[in-house]
Formats: sequence, C-alpha cells, structure tokens
Amino acid sequence: MAPANRSVKRAQSRLMELLGSVAPGSTWHKKLFLFAALGGGVYTLVKYYKTQKELKTQSGLVIQSPKGQERKSQKVTVDAVFFKRLAKIIKIIIPSVRSKEFASLLFLTALLFARTMLSVTIAEIAGKNAQNLVARRWREMAHYVFRFALVSIPAAFVNSTLKYETEMLALQFRKRLSEHVHREYLEGVNFYKASHLGGVNRIDNADQRVTSDIEQFCNSMSNLYTTVFKPVLDLILFTKKLVGVMGWASPMLMFAYFIISGTLKKLIMPPFGKLTAKQSELEGNYRTVHQRLIANAEEIAFYDGSRKERQIINLSFGDIYRHTSYVSYLRCLVGIFDGFLVKYCASILGYGCMALPIYMGIKGAAGKDTAELTKDYIRNTQLMMALAQAIGQLVLLGNKITNMAGYTSRVSELLEMVKQIKERGTSTFVIVDDDNMTGATPGTQSPIVTERYEVNNNEWLLQWKTRCDNLRQLKRSLSTSSTMTTDAGGGKFIEGEFIQFSNVSIVSPEGKLLVTDLNFEVKPKQNVMITGPNGSGKSSLFRILGELWPLHCGTVIKPRKEDILFVPQKPYLVLGTLRDQIIYPHNAEDMKRFGITDDDLQNLLSTVDPNNTIIRQWAWDDVKDWFNTFSGGQKQRVAMARLFYHRPQYAILDECTSAVSDEVEGKIYETCKTLGITLFTVSHRQQLRVHHDDVLMFDGRGGWEWTKIDHSQDHLNKPLSFK
Repeated sequence: MAPANRSVKRAQSRLMELLGSVAPGSTWHKKLFLFAALGGGVYTLVKYYKTQKELKTQSGLVIQSPKGQERKSQKVTVDAVFFKRLAKIIKIIIPSVRSKEFASLLFLTALLFARTMLSVTIAEIAGKNAQNLVARRWREMAHYVFRFALVSIPAAFVNSTLKYETEMLALQFRKRLSEHVHREYLEGVNFYKASHLGGVNRIDNADQRVTSDIEQFCNSMSNLYTTVFKPVLDLILFTKKLVGVMGWASPMLMFAYFIISGTLKKLIMPPFGKLTAKQSELEGNYRTVHQRLIANAEEIAFYDGSRKERQIINLSFGDIYRHTSYVSYLRCLVGIFDGFLVKYCASILGYGCMALPIYMGIKGAAGKDTAELTKDYIRNTQLMMALAQAIGQLVLLGNKITNMAGYTSRVSELLEMVKQIKERGTSTFVIVDDDNMTGATPGTQSPIVTERYEVNNNEWLLQWKTRCDNLRQLKRSLSTSSTMTTDAGGGKFIEGEFIQFSNVSIVSPEGKLLVTDLNFEVKPKQNVMITGPNGSGKSSLFRILGELWPLHCGTVIKPRKEDILFVPQKPYLVLGTLRDQIIYPHNAEDMKRFGITDDDLQNLLSTVDPNNTIIRQWAWDDVKDWFNTFSGGQKQRVAMARLFYHRPQYAILDECTSAVSDEVEGKIYETCKTLGITLFTVSHRQQLRVHHDDVLMFDGRGGWEWTKIDHSQDHLNKPLSFK
C-alpha cells in the first residue's frame, strides 16, 4: 500500500474514534456529515504532501540545447539567489533617487499612508454613528454622517489614484527594464549569437522573455510594493490604536494566531515559483511553434504538413493545458486553506478579542453604557478587522513572492545569458571533422556498414521502390490537400501522370509578369534543370506546381500534390525526434501503419550518409532543436533521406546539395534514378547537367528557352575526382 494511502487510512481510523466520542444525542446523519467533512480535509492535506513530493522529483528539469549539450534548470525558490537577482534588477528599474521611478514610488507611498489614515478616521466615524444610533441622538448622528460624506471624497480620490499609480509604476519599470534589455540584447550581433552561436548559453524563447516575462515581472514588482508597504503600515497604526483602546492582550493574541497559521502554511506551500517559471516557458514554446509555422509556411505547404503541424501545436497547447490545470488545482487547495485558516478562523478569533475588553472590564469598559459599548464595539471591530486583514495579507505574501520568483528567474536568466554571450565575444570555433564526430579514426569505416552500402544498397532500394508503389494509395489517404480548383477567369489544373504547362503566364502576387506563354512537357524519368537570374520566376514556377499560387491563365497538367515533393536549400526541420525529421509530415503511428521500421530509415539515411555519422551520434528518439544541432551538410542529407522515404513521382531540388560532397551528390542523383523519381533541379552548376535531360532557362524579362542536353559532352562537365 502506498504511503499516502496508509496516511489516509490512519487518518480515517482516527476520525472514527473521534466520531465515537461525539455526544450520544447526536444523530447518525450528523456524524456522517462530520466524518465526510473531516475526511475531506485529511485527504486535502495528504494530497498537498503527495503533489509537493512529485514536484520535488521533477525539479531536475533538463532543457535540450544545441549540439547535444544539456543545461539543468536552476532551482526557482525564495532564497539568497532570488534576493540577489532581485537586487540587480531593482538597480536597473530604479537607477537613482533622482529618477522618475523613485519619485513615483514616493508618491505611491504617500497615497498608501493617506489611505491608512482615512481608514482609521472612517472607523472612528462608524463607531460614533453606531453610538448615536443606539442613543437616538439624531442631530449628532447627522453630523457624523456629514463628516463621513466629506471623508469619502478624498477616500475615493486616494483609492482610484492608488490603482492608477500602481499601474503607471509597473509601466515605468517595464520601460526602464525593456530599454536596458534592448540595449544589451541588440548590441552588435548579440541577438544573432544568442540564437545561433550561443551554445549552452543560447536563449530559448527570447521573444517570450523580452516581452511577456518582463511585463509580468514589472506588474508583480509594482503590486508587491503596495502589498508589502500597506499591510506593514496598517499593522503599525492599527496595533497602536487598538492597544490604546483595548490593551495588549487582544492584538497579541491575533499576532500569535497568524504566526502559527503562517508557519503551518509555509510547511505545506507548493513551489509556485518554479511552477510560474514553467508556465512562462510553456507559453514561450507555444508561441514559438506558431512562429515556426509562419516562418516556414511555404516549405510546410509544399510538404503538405498541416496535419503534422496541427499535432505539434496541439501537443504544445496540451502541455500548457495540463500544467495550468495542475497549478489551478494547487491554487484551489491553497485557497481552501487560506480561506479557512486566514479569513474565517481569524474572524472567529477577532470576535473573541473584541469580547475581552467588555467582559473583563479592560480600559474602563465595565462602567460604560450600551451606547458607548456599541461605539467601542463597532470602532474596535473596524480596527481589528483591518488589522486582521493586514496580517493576513502578510501571511499570504508568500504566494505573491513565490510567483514573482518565477518571473525574476526568467528575466535574470535573460540578463545573465546576454552578459555571458557579450563577454565571450567572437571566440574561434573548434574544428570538427564532420565524418569523424563520433571519435572514429580518420580514413576508416565500419566494414559492416561499407559492405551493406556498396553491395546490398541498390538491391534494397529497388525493394523500397516496390514497397512505396504498394503504399502509395495508403499514403494518399493521409493527405490534407483539397481537390484542385480554379477561380473564375483563371487557368485550369488537370490531374495527370506527367507535367505539362500550356500557354501559362506566371504572375506574382504583386502583379508582376514573370514568365509569358510558358509551354513544356515533362514525362516520368525526364530530369529537368532550371536556371535563370534571381527573380526570373524559378521559385514561382514551383509555387504553381505546389498549388501555393493560383494559375493566372493557361492549363497545367500535373500529378496530385502529394506526388510532388519540394526540397529547398535550407530544409525545414520539424520540432520532434530524429525519426520525425525523416518521415515528416508523417508521424510514428503512420510509419508503423505502413510497416516501415527504423532499420528502413537507417538504410535510407546511409545512402546519403555512408559513414553513419548522424545515426551514431544521435538516437532515433532524441528530441533537439535540430535546425541548430545539424550542420549544413547534415541538414541536406536528412532532407534527401526524407525525399527517399516519401519517394514521390516528381521532386523539386532547389540547390539542396550545395553543402555535401561531390561523391554524395552523385549518389543522391543515382538513388533518385533508381527509385524512379523525376527531378526538377534549380542550379547554376554545370556539373549537374550530367544528371538531367533538358534545361529550362528564364531570362528575367518574361522570356524562356527549352534546350535538350547533349550528353556527348558529359565528360567535359564531370567534376574532378579526389583520391
């Protein structure tokens, strides 16, 4: 039996003994109600300790950082580190006593002091009104009602101005802190190093930290000052007033109670500081996935990756939902404890403290008539409740401080990481041999891998081609692309097994005519090389093929959208595992449904990475920021393995082999030929002509030219061979 369950059993056994001791006259349903109420309270306390233990076991949160390095999150709590960090930030937001922020702080202090004095005055007036009402002195009562009306005017002004000044102070803090962060973060190329060259100091979700986290911190800081200063001021003034009219016994009894309840609250308080920091991190991740969707919209659209991206975004929001639900549950439990112990029990104790002067005759209460006692009771009640509220706010202050500890941690980490990046300067990089990153001896290679790559690879690729043909219809069922449609007055798309452009003019969204009256036909296994100056319409041609742009005029015959795959120079790398990078936009469940294994993926990857440097360095289930983890060549190798995995009928290669060796590049084109993938290659390198049959050249002025490649000159275009 779990310890928590044993605790509940013991508590319930004890409760049964307590119920047995209830007065014999009690009915059974009263006992049952008492049992349910006390049992629920015990269960709540046990749940507190259980959840707190779970949080402690999860405190070693690991944040994945580029290049396989890891950084453990620092502990977020109210300790010496927190106060040290807070002091550094305060020096930024309040630079001197002559600053505007310090003047606002002084004005806010004056308003808080004025509100406390007005509260004391209102308590005196309320007591006098009660006395006059009981004694039926209507003239005096009208006088004090008039005084109350006069006092309410400055009271309304102070309360409204106090709220306004608190918000303005938070805004001034945010302005000062944001300008400081902008000055450090945007100095030189710090912003670039923070996201690309930061290493272990790379700033995750920098936009979240610079915007939302700073705002939350400044709001918490401004509210914290009013939360601390006013209760302390109320504590001093109301205690002094109560001692003068009631003696020391009642206020001291109230103090003792809150000290005990505050100590008990501290023992069972969950780590809201760490939970707040985690909440901010999850919100940043959620914002990041949406930004990635916008930044890579074209590549995602070419891959038909909306289904996969929806899964990623839903998972990210699911993390926020589960975490927020858990935090709300903890806050509910804390609220139950606060409401019962700090509010209601304190009120019960307050009534007892109010009765002491009357029944014990303290401060001359024994000789007073009913009207005077009523005045004292109403006045003392107002003062005692205000004192209890002030002490209660101090007891509950831990909640706000722990919440602010999370925001302080996030903002401080931002400042510290920017400082470290700035101090590190432009340190030189360590040279690493891409093919020997795992420690292998240069020039050597695993004989097993070599044999599979050299002897069995072509045979396996032919088997893979057959498997992909058999799975093509099943894979099409996963496509989210809609049926091709054409707006009125535009061109027409027709589904077919080849690609043909007839009288097509390519027009950009800005209305620029890029290509006029384009006519060509590409049959399967007829590779085409496309060249031309920048802005001549090369990428625009593929946006039409991918149905990202509408067809202005003419007719386009093309296969289904999922049978055309686009591979850009900087390939899109999805958030997820290494496996997800190969199978995107499919997921692991789709892969199992197709009967594809990790061994199949390794065979595909070994085609473009014969030394297996990628799979030997990372496991298939590793989750990293792959865009910053992979080198340029590794990104392109993974993108080509993704092409082989999907094995479309047509592929568009946009300078996607510029970062790999000539040998690997040649193997890529040979593999595409073996798999029966027809290629459109955007490139100006003449050595690639050997892998193509035709050239489509745009002149940048709306013209174009279709040329057949003469392969009798291939020996002049072959790249040099290096031994």
